[in-house]
Amino acid sequence: MIHEFRATIPVKTAIGYGYLLYVQSNGTFCNDIFAVVLEKDGVIRHMLTDQFAVIRNDTFDIKNEDDKKTKGT
Repeated sequence: MIHEFRATIPVKTAIGYGYLLYVQSNGTFCNDIFAVVLEKDGVIRHMLTDQFAVIRNDTFDIKNEDDKKTKGT
């Protein structure tokens, strides 16, 4: 099953910054595959969860560790 995100989610990868477009579920015993469009050239790469990290996104109330430490939350 494929789930397309209504709003793109910003991520950081080893090859640059990008946005999550959709996730494909491969079942119970397989890793999910995420489609990431890269900012620098618009190329779409398929990645596993250990290949990217979601970065700060105030819309979804996602904070970085540095933000949590400075605000005491």
